[in-house]
Amino acid sequence: MTLKTTFTTLGTAGGPVPKLKRAQPAHLISRGDLRILIDCGEGAMDQLQRSGTDFRKVRDIFITHHHFDHIGSLFACLGKLMMMQSKEPLNIYGPVGTQRIIDALLTACDVTWEIGLGFAGQNGVHPRDFVRVQELSPGNKVEIEDICFTCCENTHFRSEEHFGQEGPVSLSYRIDAPDRSFVFTGDTGPCSALETMAKGVDVLVGELMDIEKTMERTRLQNPNMPAERMELMAKHMAEHHLVSEQLGELAARAGVRQVVAVHIPLDTINAATAPTYVEKIASTFDGEITIANDFDVF
Repeated sequence: MTLKTTFTTLGTAGGPVPKLKRAQPAHLISRGDLRILIDCGEGAMDQLQRSGTDFRKVRDIFITHHHFDHIGSLFACLGKLMMMQSKEPLNIYGPVGTQRIIDALLTACDVTWEIGLGFAGQNGVHPRDFVRVQELSPGNKVEIEDICFTCCENTHFRSEEHFGQEGPVSLSYRIDAPDRSFVFTGDTGPCSALETMAKGVDVLVGELMDIEKTMERTRLQNPNMPAERMELMAKHMAEHHLVSEQLGELAARAGVRQVVAVHIPLDTINAATAPTYVEKIASTFDGEITIANDFDVF
């Protein structure tokens, strides 16, 4: 039987503000019995279950960067596996800093582990028994069965002229399976390194930002935010994220077949308004375009 590789958008929201109909960033690669999670935003374990995947079957998690909307369910993942007495290995991959986060979460698990079921002398499983962390540098490859993950640094934290210097790193991933290839941009601004890595892939899963409307919402919800902080947020949006036309430009230069837009920042980007954003992406890219919803499968 020929195996098909799929990409499921478990959580298509972006940013720390909770959304009514979108979960925080998390996506699933499936091939045969293999289940690989990319990012682990709040609610990821529940989203896996809702998609029909037992979260215990995920043996590998790839993290793009350490903003909280992308890692909020890591603690839940470790704790739930501990409480269900899992003994299967769990591999967590991510940029430098991932080990420090996981070490802190493992320490936080100590309290629940010591409580257990409330009986003296118990000897339950602790996540330290099964979790392994591998910190990745740009250009590293990870092979899991017949799927190869490659990563590059992107511009979510800094411009390309500062790549390779000390400081936080945000990663994008290319996933090459025998039948198909994907690139997941994660959060990023325009980036030639990402463009190069994405050359010729079948599906580009990329973030979509509406800076004007996101900043309007931010001002409305935070009327007392200092002007300096507001200006810094606007600069971050403009330099470290992709608007619709930029997502299309990236896809066109990389020569991809299909664009899937995720990391949707607003509830107002929905079925009714999606055609407007598709049109903007199509102004710079002539391939297939989808504004993804939670649980879409590609």
